[in-house]
Amino acid sequence: MSDSGSPQGAPTEPNRGTPGDPASEGTTRVPPEPSLPAWARKQLSENPLTDPRLSTFIGPNWSVYQRKFVPFFEDPGFVPTWNWSAAFFQSAWFLYRKLYLAAFAFMLGPGVVFRLLTGTDVQMTMAEMQKPENQGLLLVNVAVGISSIITAGGVANWLLYRRARAAVALTAMQALPANETLPWLARVGGINRLGVALAVAVFVMSVYATIMA
Repeated sequence: MSDSGSPQGAPTEPNRGTPGDPASEGTTRVPPEPSLPAWARKQLSENPLTDPRLSTFIGPNWSVYQRKFVPFFEDPGFVPTWNWSAAFFQSAWFLYRKLYLAAFAFMLGPGVVFRLLTGTDVQMTMAEMQKPENQGLLLVNVAVGISSIITAGGVANWLLYRRARAAVALTAMQALPANETLPWLARVGGINRLGVALAVAVFVMSVYATIMA
């Protein structure tokens, strides 16, 4: 016999407790963690070294950059690497790789730094560099130039990688069709030969002006 009047063997509801009951207050329900969106799960599951979207964005010399990008896969923060082309050509290389903001910075940055350090507006032409009183300015100018070379060579690969990954993530967030993703990445990435030609022309003219001044 059962005092509750229910048949024996019938399932009973679990005791959920009542408000104010110490037994029920001792247990708290942990909310489930929100799941990542589909585009984020896809990004995490893919190996960037074999991602065709990344190789399409980089374009020429992907096999070289594939090796140079390995440290960035292991550490999401900045990792210094070296790029000889960027070190020697600086703004021209950044224009070549469509890193326009960096190209602008390396085009104007050394001159701005030189003026901040020396407090002078003297143009370091060949005639000015040969004056004895400007030997100190010449040394500062050389130091700024060497610093610019080291900086450009050290950050070039990282800046290119960041831009490539941002472009790949953008295609995933916008859910572009597969037949549109790679052509779009090839168009916004790759190289810019016209930009290099313009940079070389500007460099040649500036060198000519420095010599002839």
